[in-house]
Amino acid sequence: MKFTANYWIEKLELKKHPEGGYFKEIYRSNEIIDQNHLPERFRGTRCLSTSIYFLLKGDEFSAFHRIKSDEIWHFHAGTALMIYIIDENGELSVLKLGSN
Repeated sequence: MKFTANYWIEKLELKKHPEGGYFKEIYRSNEIIDQNHLPERFRGTRCLSTSIYFLLKGDEFSAFHRIKSDEIWHFHAGTALMIYIIDENGELSVLKLGSN
């Protein structure tokens, strides 16, 4: 059996992500950090940690967006993914996530 993107979208009950692709939250910490203890870039309280499954079909992309928190990526299967990062100084770096 070939496991296609559509198979995983259905099997894991993934929903459309606002920036592109599909996702499902699989963990949300019960611990909350109050806004008073967070940097100014955050509005409101935040969970200590969350985790999602994320999937991009081969013809899709995730739109550029500003990340306020650290992210950890795990590659499970499929074609390699190029991650484009523009730092606060405007410097571009490209990371390859995937096999080989």
